[in-house]
Formats: sequence, C-alpha cells, structure tokens
Amino acid sequence: METNPPRSSTDIEGPSIHIAWKDEHSIQAEWSMTKEFEQEVEKKFAIPFAELPFVLRLFDVTDRKEIRNDGTDLYTDFDINHRSSEWILYGVTQGLEYCVDLGIRMVDGRFYSLSRSQMI
Repeated sequence: METNPPRSSTDIEGPSIHIAWKDEHSIQAEWSMTKEFEQEVEKKFAIPFAELPFVLRLFDVTDRKEIRNDGTDLYTDFDINHRSSEWILYGVTQGLEYCVDLGIRMVDGRFYSLSRSQMI
C-alpha cells in the first residue's frame, strides 16, 4: 500500500529526489530533505527520525509508463541509511525505464512514499 507524503497545514516542503544513470548496470539517486520536514515525519510516525526504516523503491516502468498502485507494479526496495543523501542502485538494465520513490517501509510492509523521482 502506498500513501501520500505526510503533510500538514504548515506546507513544509518535502524532499526532492533525482536519479541518473551511473553506468549500464547502476543508477545513482540523490535527495535532500529539510530539517523541518524531518521533524514533521518524526512527529507523524511518533518514531525518532534516526530509527525510521527508510528505503528507495526502484520501479521498472518500462512497459507501464506509470505507477498504478494496483499490486502489479514491478519494484525492488533498497534499505538506506537515514544519514545518506545519495545511493547507488545496482541490478538495473540499460534500455529499461525506471523511477524511484524515497519512502518509509514499516515492519508490517506498509510503504509511505515521501517523494518520487523523474523517469529515466
């Protein structure tokens, strides 16, 4: 299940994420998040920011051109360190199309997308 990013009436700007091909077998993802947004996420989940289970969800959108959230999307999750602002994603194939969500995956499997990259 994917839900919208946590938002409040304060209109705090959420994270931005950008992806680019590093080589024919890897994609580099870079993101930034404001301290205010980190505090808002921490408050929403009632878990210290450093303990939240952050992931990059790599979607193969080659045949679909969009994420449908209908249970048939093809994706792979990469656990990431909350202190990072970039990550290399391996196991991709040049010639296919991808996009990446920066999000939080809870122990029960629920996924909360915080931001989505462009498609490459």
